[in-house]
Amino acid sequence: MTPSTEARPAEVAAEVPGPRSGRYLTDRRLGSLLCAAASAGDLVVFQQNLASGLAVSLPFLAAAVVQLVLARRVWASPRTAAALSAVLVLGLVIGLQAVAVRSGAMSLGPREEPLRADPLVTVALFLRLAALFCLVRALSGRGRSWAVNALLVIGAVVWTLGLTGLPG
Repeated sequence: MTPSTEARPAEVAAEVPGPRSGRYLTDRRLGSLLCAAASAGDLVVFQQNLASGLAVSLPFLAAAVVQLVLARRVWASPRTAAALSAVLVLGLVIGLQAVAVRSGAMSLGPREEPLRADPLVTVALFLRLAALFCLVRALSGRGRSWAVNALLVIGAVVWTLGLTGLPG
């Protein structure tokens, strides 16, 4: 029996991996990788500031651990809740970093310079922003709406703190 021409396209389609097969780098997985890269930057900053004491370096370790946990959770779980929680936590970490930079916090590592002048902190911030963008893009419909609204609230709180001068 010879195969019909109708059966051939279905066989070819079954051989080609689709976006849900796990072989493609989706927005969710790219966001997870970027989040892990940002945590690596935070770990390096933690190590550099460790000689200055735990009060200076512990926030970087906490941010790195939280981002690694989020990256693992988002990579492994296809659920919207995992990506949405990662978006919210990344938004809070970015907001806290903005408040710290605005207040003139110092990186007391080997160079003792303001936090905004530390290149690793800046690179980690851009990686976090890219991860945030990818994870918001990975959401659809209601989840994306919730994420954007939550980010707007976080931004309004950070902006209000900046206007009132509380951080500085």
